[in-house]
Amino acid sequence: MAIVCAIVVTVEFTRRSEDEQIIDGLSNLMAGSASGSFSISDEKVEEIKKEEPEILDKFIDLYAENNEIVGWITVGGGDILMSYPVMMNEEDTEYYLHRNFYKDYSYSGSIFCDNHVLPFTDAHNLLIYGHHMASGEYFGKLTYYNPYAGGTRASRFIETYKAYPTLQFDTLWEEGTYKIFAGIFINVKEKDGYVYPYHRKRQFKNELEFMDFMGNIMDRSMFYTDVDVEYGDRIISLSTCWYYPVETGEETRFVLFARKVREGEDPGVDVDKIVVNPDPLFFDTYYKQLGGSWGGRTWDKDYPWLVKDFDKYTDIIDSTGKSAS
Repeated sequence: MAIVCAIVVTVEFTRRSEDEQIIDGLSNLMAGSASGSFSISDEKVEEIKKEEPEILDKFIDLYAENNEIVGWITVGGGDILMSYPVMMNEEDTEYYLHRNFYKDYSYSGSIFCDNHVLPFTDAHNLLIYGHHMASGEYFGKLTYYNPYAGGTRASRFIETYKAYPTLQFDTLWEEGTYKIFAGIFINVKEKDGYVYPYHRKRQFKNELEFMDFMGNIMDRSMFYTDVDVEYGDRIISLSTCWYYPVETGEETRFVLFARKVREGEDPGVDVDKIVVNPDPLFFDTYYKQLGGSWGGRTWDKDYPWLVKDFDKYTDIIDSTGKSAS
């Protein structure tokens, strides 16, 4: 048995090492393209530019390797917390769940985005998924933003947010900085309680739908920042499996939310205003195992600037932690 385990660990370590080499190679390829030094022929470059007239130079070589790349996500500047290509298969959202950039099998898979809104840039709330790897790869470090994660992760939450209050999500056609404003721990199975369908809130027909969404997210957010959100903002939701401190296997998720910096807005964040929410809304299994209960919505009164114009809808929007739609 020990020999079998050793073989499995060795194989997985080798695969992770191969994945890391692939990502490093892609990163170098992107850097070369950004400087105008393409690895492909001039003819191929022109062909890609005809196919994607607005494509940024830095993505041309990567697009030539796999035209299902849609962007690159990075957290950190000189000190990188995570940096990966983002993939999307238009036929199957989970195509890259266990496939690497080159479509070969990989337990770690790739970072990939939801395909239910096409083009994906039309999504008001874009879902981006990635595995939570114990090694820290992919979205393995996303839970550093979870103050309720336990152990050293909980103690370094403030430190993490102060160091990385924004993230960079560059699509093939546009660079974008996003301000992180919320993080939730949520169940995805009804056996654990009401399931808020955050992953289905991709487009908002009107301001009311947006406010209902934001009410549910802020009720559950484990922290609050000085970042305000308003109707019309572009939001991305980074979702990964996470179960601690409840025992439900992989049926719970940690989701980090960020909104795009508006045109002309200062991309800076006043990180000293970060506060841990002492009473986020969790789910039935959480309270059954750990005790306690939700005290109700208070953020809209304590931090009224978080969601612009939310006060206009407080009499309409449900305040019991359930969606109106």
